[in-house]
Amino acid sequence: MGVPEADGVAATIASRLAGRRGTSLSVESARLLPAGASRATYAAALVEGSGPAEPIIIRAVPAATDDGGLRAEAQVLRAAADAGVPVPEILDAGFDDEGNVLGFPYLAMTFIDGESIPRRILRNDVHAAARARFVAQCGEILARIHRIDVSQTPGLGELGDPIAGLRELFPREFDAMPAGLVLATRWLADNPPEPSPRQCLVHGDFRLGNLLMDAEGIVAVLDWELVHLGDPIEDLGWLCAKAWRFGGSTPVAGMGGRDELLDAYAREAGWRPTEQALRWWELYATVKWGLICAVQAARHLDGVERSVELAAIGRRSAEQEFDALLDLGLVTPAAVPDPLTEATGAGAGAGAGAGANEDLYGSPSSVELLEALAEFLWSDAVQADLSPQVRFHTRVAGNVVDVVRRQILVGAAHAEASAQRLSALGIADHRALGEALRSGALDGTDEEVRDAVVADVRARLLVANPKYFAVPHP
Repeated sequence: MGVPEADGVAATIASRLAGRRGTSLSVESARLLPAGASRATYAAALVEGSGPAEPIIIRAVPAATDDGGLRAEAQVLRAAADAGVPVPEILDAGFDDEGNVLGFPYLAMTFIDGESIPRRILRNDVHAAARARFVAQCGEILARIHRIDVSQTPGLGELGDPIAGLRELFPREFDAMPAGLVLATRWLADNPPEPSPRQCLVHGDFRLGNLLMDAEGIVAVLDWELVHLGDPIEDLGWLCAKAWRFGGSTPVAGMGGRDELLDAYAREAGWRPTEQALRWWELYATVKWGLICAVQAARHLDGVERSVELAAIGRRSAEQEFDALLDLGLVTPAAVPDPLTEATGAGAGAGAGAGANEDLYGSPSSVELLEALAEFLWSDAVQADLSPQVRFHTRVAGNVVDVVRRQILVGAAHAEASAQRLSALGIADHRALGEALRSGALDGTDEEVRDAVVADVRARLLVANPKYFAVPHP
């Protein structure tokens, strides 16, 4: 079944709501929003008589053989609203044949105006007051989420042992986990935190980007698709993960400190998690996001969703490896030169990794051709005439070109040095390194082993994103 046209979906929902309200509603506008592969999301504006437009959002699963998770989402949204969590109001829902006016599962909700793009929230003056309130609001909202009556949300999955949960969620990626994340996973398993007073409903993706904000603060918590039962500190750790700070110098989404978050949570929840437990879940979040990076890249590589953005995310796991090493105290933030800025002088454009074939093919070298392509993708002439979505993907493409350029320049030297390190450890390749660390055949606390892991992670990050070495990590 294809994705139904927006006008028809909106008109059907308008008729449904009009019948319930005893009035007439017309559709002023309707459009299909970018969404995932399994769901369709529509934005529509409904008008009653000569009144103002009423914007709504319709989430649907046209091709689902069941309710596509929307029934559980509706239960959670209603329970969250009852607990005082700011969420969109459900206007209508259809899951079964009876009363389902669209013929497939759907949720119609109020549209809440606000900003969700992290970099705008962190930088724009209009959100200055919201930034000042952000950490305290998050602590309060999370405490309310965690006291939701789970009897209102039957059937939710439960995260038992967190490490086993990662293997269950991401089996292929867990088995191929890079060495930096393996070290972190072993440390997490060996140093579990004290359990929280009780298991509760956990949002699962509470972070900047899923929080809608206006000039005064958070107006809605969005994207409840990963909700489950588990330890409440999982949500706090996910919020504080470095991936969601977007370059900020403070741990809570770049807008505040851990103590402020824990104090705000305690005021609403009646108990205060320890910073030790919070930091454990932060490291867990780093490992989890590193695995999700691999999952996203696999969607592209497996042909599920061919996307330059998904392909690029695969290399971002190097950032998570480096963050894990920071948490383990094995590295410190420090600026390093970008190989692209150091590749100057006669003949430097070919690079050590370009190989002898450069002489055969002549000038420009492969690196110089990629440099020209990157300059084109980043140029104002290209960027100025693109839609925001295409402009974003063009910038991603420019970053991908730069990654390839760096790998050509330094890849051969990195590969040779890494092979020597692995050989000294009696290891054949990087997958074998991860397996040896996971099984205990290699001691992750051994200095020589750790030095080899750190060197490899540094090599991966230097190619993927050398600016990341200097990002603060409080």
